[in-house]
Amino acid sequence: MESRLISTLAFGELTDLIEKSYVRFMELEPRNAEQLFMRNSIPAGTGDSRRMDEMDTETFARSMAEGEDAHKVSVAHGYSKTMYWSRRATEIDITYKMRATGKDREIIAKITSLNHYCPERKELDLTHRLTFATSTSYTDMDGNTVDVTAGDGLAAVYSAHTLKHSSATWRNRIANDPIYSQGAQELGETLANTNILNNFGETREMNFGIVFSGKDASTIRAIRKVMESTSDIDQENPGVVNTYTGYRHVILPKLATDANGAYDSTKRRWWGIVSEGNLQAHYGVWEENNLKTPSAGNNGEDLHNDNWTYGSRMSYGMCIVSARGLIMSCPTS
Repeated sequence: MESRLISTLAFGELTDLIEKSYVRFMELEPRNAEQLFMRNSIPAGTGDSRRMDEMDTETFARSMAEGEDAHKVSVAHGYSKTMYWSRRATEIDITYKMRATGKDREIIAKITSLNHYCPERKELDLTHRLTFATSTSYTDMDGNTVDVTAGDGLAAVYSAHTLKHSSATWRNRIANDPIYSQGAQELGETLANTNILNNFGETREMNFGIVFSGKDASTIRAIRKVMESTSDIDQENPGVVNTYTGYRHVILPKLATDANGAYDSTKRRWWGIVSEGNLQAHYGVWEENNLKTPSAGNNGEDLHNDNWTYGSRMSYGMCIVSARGLIMSCPTS
């Protein structure tokens, strides 16, 4: 089969080639934004939504006098958010003319592109939870209104988040939205030290180990300068230690985009820090990215136009219950 032109392959042979290509390229599926979310596999037949609940407890033990009962701590529900199922799909046609006239280059382009459509849309949808983190909703490329609020009904990145069992508020948007620098990083860490509260208004600790940004060259350079700078022990200042080496830089290529995935320069310098495993951002998978092939029983041809049609499908949902564990700066210039 390898020595033949692709356009001369029989239906079964072409399907086999597409399936192999699909499996091989699935290993290259983009997972930049996905790694910031808690991934949940949703079993088939269990509904098209999932309610994600936040549970909270008090923080400290209390004194216990001789002969007295121990203090019973409060355990209560925090906020909740429902994650809804969405299905993504795409198809390609291998036309009779392509097959009959040796359009191998066009066939190869269609075969290889089929692997990327659903994973790329998934990454766009996940990234847009951060791209539109200062809004309560946006209209996606399909014309659907997407609710991007956290469980408290406010934008995920906000200056006065509410708590379920306390009148206190907390913020996770850095004041004045500075562009990235060492000083801006320290402002973010100060918020991490002072504004991570449970729903009873008590301070909690989280380790922030991820710094993320878009593909803006100056922002990437500034982050790498802070995160990766080292000092030669033979210099006049030997022993200088980089205190930020514990961070991992995640680049989100689709962060500075509009709802259609087109470049949005006003968000090119957005950045933030994340406490991995503590940010209650959920990504639920109902259906993994998969290949749809036509039936071999009728040679896979559409009776009306002689096309061989192949498709891909994927079903997932996402929501942010609480944005504790996410701190962002959103400069517009």
